[in-house]
Amino acid sequence: MKKTCFLAPILFLIFSGCISSNNQNYDSKDFIDSHEHLFGTVTRVVDGDTVHVDSNGVDYNIRLLGVDTPETYQKNSVSEYYLDYETPISDIEYLDYWGHLATNYTRDTLENKSVYVVFDKKSEKQDKYGRYLAYIYLENENFNENLIEYGFARVYTSNFELKNDFLDTEKTAKSGRIGLWNYNN
Repeated sequence: MKKTCFLAPILFLIFSGCISSNNQNYDSKDFIDSHEHLFGTVTRVVDGDTVHVDSNGVDYNIRLLGVDTPETYQKNSVSEYYLDYETPISDIEYLDYWGHLATNYTRDTLENKSVYVVFDKKSEKQDKYGRYLAYIYLENENFNENLIEYGFARVYTSNFELKNDFLDTEKTAKSGRIGLWNYNN
């Protein structure tokens, strides 16, 4: 009887959507509704963390907020991807490889899909290059956080609302050696 009393509230939370499989400590629909957002279609994937979204005939160049995937068009830096506080991923070819995997994942997941582009209340709305800084939600899932969860990206630390959630997700991916974090020096 005690086990049933203990499990019932947990099962309720899981099935009601209050607990998510990707560490999101917030309800996606409420988050979207409570923030400035737009609805559109991903028309082009530039790389793993940059996409173009068409919303009512307007092209938005979106830099995914809070994430950084390895580069595909520029040289990667070994000072950006650390397995822990002391150990960088020092193999540039490995980072290049994961940059292409991240781009392919983003393309396969988002291209030609309808998404919500959600702007953060703490972050600047645009970066110095004029790109919009935003979260992409596909079917009520935060794609930015999924990039971290599946080991395609690191957290790009700046001031944004979901930073702690993203850092927790990155910690889990690193400890589980998921994706690019399954690197051996």
